Amino acid sequence: MKPWTLTKLPDPETLRRQMILLAVLDIICCEEEWLRVHRYDPDFQPGVQLGIIENGAGDHLYVLFTADGCVMKGFDHESPLSPHARDEYEVWPGMYEGLPGDLQAALHSSGDPLDAEEVTFCLWQENGNPVWMCGEWGELDSLDNKEAESGGADFLLGYLHETPGDYIEWATDYFSGLQPLPLEPLRVLFGGGPVPDGLIAAINPERDEPQALTELKRLHELLN
Repeated sequence: MKPWTLTKLPDPETLRRQMILLAVLDIICCEEEWLRVHRYDPDFQPGVQLGIIENGAGDHLYVLFTADGCVMKGFDHESPLSPHARDEYEVWPGMYEGLPGDLQAALHSSGDPLDAEEVTFCLWQENGNPVWMCGEWGELDSLDNKEAESGGADFLLGYLHETPGDYIEWATDYFSGLQPLPLEPLRVLFGGGPVPDGLIAAINPERDEPQALTELKRLHELLN
């Protein structure tokens, strides 16, 4: 294994809050769960929380937050590191090399609902080690494009919007019929503040508020 240097990543706790926040905003912006890109399951497994990004085009990012650390598995269907791009379907050599056993167990547990073989990058950070790590991926010299060495990490991590403006620009384009989003409530959230009262009506007046509040209850507790 080796340190990951191809893209910048926040520390796991910052990443966890970021994924919860984005899931909250997607719930408010869109009633239909299957149309949302950002989701968060705080009870995925005992002691394990799961952040989800699925863009509807076959690409995904799953991030597991455990008592031992954090592991993310991404799949970019256009990446040359895809198992489907191999002569015979198989995970890219070295993809999971060095992944600690406890994090590997979380990734593969419960009948493999995260489909561990559908992977083009895997990164992790153990508690007590502030460095994101990856396996010693083999055969990278066979790639025609050096930019492809990230396995699509740069592409999928781009869905982790870091500022209110970034999210507003993305959501306005992605969710059809959404009114222009107000900047100030989002600025409070992205600044680490609690979920303000009236957030649903401010962001999406057409949203079924009781339904949204039911979905938001657990995530609201995690943010506040």
